[in-house]
Amino acid sequence: MSAARSAGNKARAILEERLALMAPARRLRLALADRLLSERAGGGPLRVLDAGCGDGLPALALAGRHPEWEVVGIDLREDLLAGARKRAAARSLGNVTFLAADLLKPLPVSGLDAVVALECLSEIPDDAAAVDGMTAALRPGGSLIVQAPERDWSPVLPGSATTWREQVRQGYDAAGLAALLEGAGLEGVETDGTYRSLAAAAQEVRDRIKDRGLPTRLAAFPFLAGAVALERRGLTWGRPNAIVASGHRP
Repeated sequence: MSAARSAGNKARAILEERLALMAPARRLRLALADRLLSERAGGGPLRVLDAGCGDGLPALALAGRHPEWEVVGIDLREDLLAGARKRAAARSLGNVTFLAADLLKPLPVSGLDAVVALECLSEIPDDAAAVDGMTAALRPGGSLIVQAPERDWSPVLPGSATTWREQVRQGYDAAGLAALLEGAGLEGVETDGTYRSLAAAAQEVRDRIKDRGLPTRLAAFPFLAGAVALERRGLTWGRPNAIVASGHRP
């Protein structure tokens, strides 16, 4: 393969990755986790676990933005983790690792400053056991941050999916999600609504074009990015489609 072709393939792979990371729901979750973790860190180092990390893009983004942090991503799917490891190596990110692990079994890491679980609880049959395990992996004073679909969420655009990926439950209400964290012994539990109609509509557009050609997806990029920026500033409408909850281990 020629050097020019190799460089072109690498540039396309980077562009595809950035487009994947720009998916509005994912981008909003990343921004939320980054803000909450940065507040927790106060400018210092953190040991962070991304539970149910999937393809690892949020974990890679956190590691890249915060070289002083140690980030670990875990997931059941070894095929996704293999891709995440290749991306970490290509970026020379030595502060992120990816491990195969089951959230319903003892986790391979402990003494963590924070665990983030973004949109995976609704896919886990025994969510209470998963929260117990994530809590056990925290050091005293460590924080658990979860985000999950709101139980009564509905799509914004006609014809969009009415269920979340591989869900085993439709979602949670704020009281139920708080009770789940408190049942694991976490204290100071707080909840808040997020992912309202603007970001949800943008995500639904992205879902419809994600398999289209690169020019179509590039053309949509400004709208998707703008929707997330406006949502983060509170310039949106409608009820929350997701709930974020956090608490700390005593």
